Amino acid sequence: MKRESAKLKVILDTKPIIKLFAQEEGWEKIQKILAKIEDGEIEGAISVVTLTEIYYKYLREGRPDLAKARTDILRYAIYLKKLMIGLEAAVKAGEFKGKYNIPIADAFIAASAYLEDLTIISDDPDFKKIKEVKTLTEEELAAYIEGKMTY
Repeated sequence: MKRESAKLKVILDTKPIIKLFAQEEGWEKIQKILAKIEDGEIEGAISVVTLTEIYYKYLREGRPDLAKARTDILRYAIYLKKLMIGLEAAVKAGEFKGKYNIPIADAFIAASAYLEDLTIISDDPDFKKIKEVKTLTEEELAAYIEGKMTY
């Protein structure tokens, strides 16, 4: 367990962000998490891979307007650090992809989390397979924020 005074550092997977945009069940928890990140209580990041996934999702749905709008929201959210894919992340993603047979986008996000020592926020079970990274669901993080869970 980390020191109590250490600030929690997280990387948001694409799934919770899509859940927020679509106002799917549980979106309010993600909104609260983002508010804590914006207030500086939690350090937050996304992988640039998330921008790819968001853009592709809305483009595939025939909504190029939403593809641009949603990715712009994330691109210009100054409270979210954008993690690029460099050489180390590319190699680590290959390792995770090969070792755990997960989707390549998840492998890149997990590699970024690993290299930056971030906790992944997602309910995607693929991340729980990766022993080298920490993962919390949105519900678990919300419980931690509310003091109902220790980390």
